[in-house]
Amino acid sequence: MMNRVLIGCVALLLPLRAVAQQNPDLALTQAERDSILAGYHQVFPIWGRKAIERGFDLPLPFGFNIGSFYANQDIVISDLGLGFNQPPQPASFITFEKAEAKLTNVNARADLWLFPFLNVYGMVGRGNGHTTVHIVAPVDFTTTADFTATNVGLGLTGAFGIKRNFFVVDFNHQWGGSSLLANPVPVNVLSMRIGKAFRVGQRKDRMRATAWIGTMYQGMKNETLGSVNLADVIPPGTDSLFNNYQNSAWYQGLSAAQKALVDNFVQRIGGGLDTTTVNYSLNKKVADPWNLLVGGTYDIGKHWGFRAEAGFVGRVSFMLMMNYRIAL
Repeated sequence: MMNRVLIGCVALLLPLRAVAQQNPDLALTQAERDSILAGYHQVFPIWGRKAIERGFDLPLPFGFNIGSFYANQDIVISDLGLGFNQPPQPASFITFEKAEAKLTNVNARADLWLFPFLNVYGMVGRGNGHTTVHIVAPVDFTTTADFTATNVGLGLTGAFGIKRNFFVVDFNHQWGGSSLLANPVPVNVLSMRIGKAFRVGQRKDRMRATAWIGTMYQGMKNETLGSVNLADVIPPGTDSLFNNYQNSAWYQGLSAAQKALVDNFVQRIGGGLDTTTVNYSLNKKVADPWNLLVGGTYDIGKHWGFRAEAGFVGRVSFMLMMNYRIAL
């Protein structure tokens, strides 16, 4: 569950510059078209020459991008299994109120405008995260864990002009890994944005900006297996919550297997924290798979560009990115 936030960050690093060219106010003049086409020998994008002939001021096709990201979102956990130095066993008697994941991340991406309206890209990322899980039954306490996370993925973006506005649809598939998970988790991310592009400063300076609003959806595999050191997730004083626990009503209502699991846990927090690995299995999902986006870009000439975007309503995120583009 700890790497769910990581996946959202790379989905924000989408190539939006080309959609600015759909705005009639940004169309090339006939003299500019003739000047560009006189020395145009690029392989990509395919049909690029035809697009320039129609007045589209295309971005350079190949881009290098690097960005930083912060995200905070809630996770819903169910079907928990726990094992202490052994495989997980069902622990359905444990009830969660809230699980929260936070992540800071750095992403790198390379993208290519395959067609004037279609961009393909690959990305990698690495970050550090922190999860907070609040357990309300059978006892009430909060546990935390720190982790490192990685991601790798592939995606494509379609960019379309609607008069003086643009519409962008992006889909990517990623594999997210965490130091707390046994295997990478596949995640699909779909996002849509609509906005407006405009010129900044004088025409000869070739500076442009965009602003947009949008939405993003995250879908992921629910089943997760992982492990963590017990000493890293149990707060000080937890053993006091289990004083005389065997005489409590909740303990008496457990099955024999569940009682054995609790007894094993209590024994280990009383003197075996450093030698105990918690192996767990669970199902999880993002509490709010959809969230809203607002952002913009600022391009300085044909090579350099900067981007910022914020996500809110359910999943909170902030992203900053810069990119450098070259001819190909």
